[in-house]
Order: sequence, then structure tokens, then C-alpha cells
Amino acid sequence: MFSVASDNPFIIFRHLQKIARDRHGEDQVIDLSRGDPGYGFVPSAHGRMFASYVLELDTAMNESADQRFLKLKESDLGMIEEQVKNVTGEIYHPAAAETRHTLLKKFTDHAIKSASEEGKQWTQFDVLRGLFSFCPMSGGSYLDPKGQELSRVIIAKWHREEYGVKVTSDDLILTNGVSHGIGTVFKTLGEEGCGYLSNGDSVVIGSPVYAPYLSILKERGIDAVTFNIDPVSGEISDLPDISSSNVKALILIDPNNPTGFSLSESDLEKLAGFARKHDLLIITDEVYYSFFPRKKTMLHFAPERTICLNSRSKIERSTGLRFGEIITLPEGRKWMASKFGVDGIDGLEQLLIYSKAPGRAGGQFQHTTFVPGPAQLMGISHLVLGSDERESYKSDLAENGRIFAEELELSHKGNLYYTLFDLNSLSGCATQNMPVKEKLIKLAEEGVIFLPAYQFFAESERSDEHLSFVRASVVNTTPEKLKIAAERTRSVLC
Repeated sequence: MFSVASDNPFIIFRHLQKIARDRHGEDQVIDLSRGDPGYGFVPSAHGRMFASYVLELDTAMNESADQRFLKLKESDLGMIEEQVKNVTGEIYHPAAAETRHTLLKKFTDHAIKSASEEGKQWTQFDVLRGLFSFCPMSGGSYLDPKGQELSRVIIAKWHREEYGVKVTSDDLILTNGVSHGIGTVFKTLGEEGCGYLSNGDSVVIGSPVYAPYLSILKERGIDAVTFNIDPVSGEISDLPDISSSNVKALILIDPNNPTGFSLSESDLEKLAGFARKHDLLIITDEVYYSFFPRKKTMLHFAPERTICLNSRSKIERSTGLRFGEIITLPEGRKWMASKFGVDGIDGLEQLLIYSKAPGRAGGQFQHTTFVPGPAQLMGISHLVLGSDERESYKSDLAENGRIFAEELELSHKGNLYYTLFDLNSLSGCATQNMPVKEKLIKLAEEGVIFLPAYQFFAESERSDEHLSFVRASVVNTTPEKLKIAAERTRSVLC
């Protein structure tokens, strides 16, 4: 059926899901294999409410080819406001209409403030134009290849507030989730792009690490020089001696998948110094950043050489939106352009945009952003209007992690979202000699699914003792079900 040692873990969990669902029915399965909060939490109610409201207004304001918002001017604002009021009153009862008017004002004010922080003097009409021209919520048009300006302005403000780094809308290129961003960066740097990372080159990367990175490196003939990340404490080992190696880049997933730990500021500073000493590009994947309040990142310690990948889909419980971005700061783009042999900062940006498309990096599909308009507007609706629910979600997630660790007597402290542990290390485990495949199947038969983590470890570090490591995602269920999952795990293994 599958091999933990050789098969992709993201294929294995589908086999385990089928076993569990066939035995228990989908609603009774406790699936801890997926890093997908859509199974255990829902996106923000206000974000969804506002996005559906925008779609209703979009339908009214762009009713036909003859009635298009695109034809309106700032002087028509009074007429637009009257139309909004009338359409809202026709669709919703008074209390619901008032709620939606309030959300529209809050969103508009936030967008105007976000733009003003970048020196853009937007008005209410400018925001409405961003919402309704070309029917973006209906998927009506290709948008700016970097992503709709309204979306980028709001996301940039989010990063300024969360990171404390001067990110602007010009520093963002939207991607179809971080997975698309990862592929875009490797195409940009690979032989189909600028050729900076080619067959025979090397990169430094932590281990364990999100398995697709190791697969991409192997597929491209790039060697992985690793440093160890302790699965229990999240601490990193000494960095490798690369003085005689052809190392071009340092790759970080911080906070880490699969361990769930965030690197400390001292470790980040050490890694930044290491990158400068060896003149390395830094690629940092920070999709779980927002779960660690006021965390500093490589954009603080090495902005001049960092490509950052990020997304709000995890923190907004909306992974189906596929809504992420590549961030490079001006000093970073300048350094990279010279390092990669690309003609200027704009040339590097164009190469990143070209590389987002299917195929190679020749710019054949440079006219679209590859993030649909509905996904962008739904994403920023959550971002602006979902703050209260977001904070509650963070709190619930931290409690889930605490409960799961306590129930299984794991010594992990400070990790969020994921937990990486050895099935054989559980207190009282009596099945050390049982093949890990059999353990996973027996657990699935009890309705509990874990993701095998063997291939999250670098090839140079893999050993038989790593076969029984699994990743548990605590975002997909309730505290009550996590307790049940822990009890069933013990009943099978102990």
C-alpha cells in the first residue's frame, strides 16, 4: 500500500484517511495529518459577510456592459453612496443592512489609512474603485501581475504592523499560496531563470524541514548541507563548515514545519551573520509567523539578502484561498540583481513575475497575477475585519497544543500549530518492534491519522530511528477530540 521510507508523506496520509473513513465515517475521523485549519475552524464571519456583501454590490454596480462602475468618476460619489444604500436596503433587513454599512466604512477607512502610510492620498472613491472596477469579486478581469493594488496596500500594512519592518505595496508580489511562491522562487533562481542555483550547487537548510523543499532540491540536483533542529526543543545545532563548498543560499522555514517551533532572535542573528560571512542568499518561508506575536524575522536581521515567502491563509483559517506573497525589500532587490546578474531591480521583479506562470520563466503569461480577484478580496476582507476572531483562534490553537502535549506526556514547550514526536518514545510504549506502517494503519483503524515524518529529515540524517516520527497538526479538531486521539494512540501503542 505504501512505504514510510520511500513514499511522499502527502500521498501516504490519503491511504490512512481512506482506512479511517471507511471504518468510522468522515465526521468521526480525528485527522491530525493535515496542516489545514479548515477541518477544525471556520474563516472569520465578518470577513465572509463583507465579501458576500461586496459581491452583491458588485452585481448591482456592474449590472451590464452599459452600467459599469468603471465609467464613474469621483464627482459621482454621492450617487454611488445612494445606490449602495438602496441596494443594501432592498437585500437586507434594517439591522443587517446597518451591520454591512458599518463593515464597508471600517474597510474603507482602513484601506485609506493603509495607503496614506505609503504616501498614497486615496479617497473613499479610490477604495470603491478598487473593489468594483473590472468586477474583481466576480472574477471579472485579469488583475495587475503583482496583485491588485488595493490588496497589496492592505497586506503591506499588515506586515508593517506584524513585522515592524517598512514593507510597502511595491515590495510584494502575490502568489497562489506559498506553495506557488516556493515554485516561483526556485524557477527564478534555477536554470530556467537566472541560473543562480544550478545542478551541482549547494544550499544550507535545517532538518527536519517541510519535505517538499528537500524534494525540490533533489529534483534540481542541488545538494542540501544541513544543520539539525531539535524536534523537542526547537534549538538549532552548530552551523556547518561550508568554506570549501559551493553553497549559494540558506533556506529557513521559520516558524518551522514540522516541529512547530520558532527560531529565537539570537539564532536568527547567528544565521544572518553566517549568511553574510559566506555571502549567501536567504530564502525564508514564514507562513506560520503570525502565530508568534511580535516575532522578529530575517527581514530584521538581513534585509539586504532575503527573499521572504508568506501568507495569511493559515492565520485566517482560509487555506483554500491560495493567497500568499513574495516579499523583497529595496536593498535586497538591489543586492540580488547584482548577485544574480539581472539587469537592475526592475529586471529582478519582472523575472519573479514571469516565473509565476506555468512552464519556464520567459514571461509568456506575464499579464495575470495567478491569484483570482475573489481570493484577493476575500483574503483582505478577513485581514481587515477578522481581528477579534483571529485572536480567539490563536488562543484556541495554543490550548489545543497544550492539551495534546499533556495527554501524551510530550515535553514540547513553546511550539504551535504542529508537534513532531516519535511514536516509540511515548511513555509505556510496548510496540517498539512493530513496523511503523502497521502502527499508522492500526491508528487509522481507530480513527486517528498522523502524518509520517521520515521524509522531513534530510537524507544525510535519516536513520531507522526516524521512521517512527510523526507530525501532528492540532488545528483540525477540538480539545475534546484531541483528548480522544491521545487516548486511542495510547491504547494502540502502549
